[in-house]
Amino acid sequence: MAVSEAQKRASNKYNLEHMATLGCKVKKDDAEKFKEFCSALGKTSNTVLREFVYSCIERDRKESAE
Repeated sequence: MAVSEAQKRASNKYNLEHMATLGCKVKKDDAEKFKEFCSALGKTSNTVLREFVYSCIERDRKESAE
């Protein structure tokens, strides 16, 4: 089933209001190695990076609570 134009607009509005894009520059060969690493895990590079971000936030939250 195709996504309606209204749904696309709603998704875009939500993303603009609630989401951010993080990025960094690395050498092309390092980027390729990282993508291979992620692929070996059965995950996308985006998933691995997002999991890392959330783990950092959680670790900081736990350390702050101590």
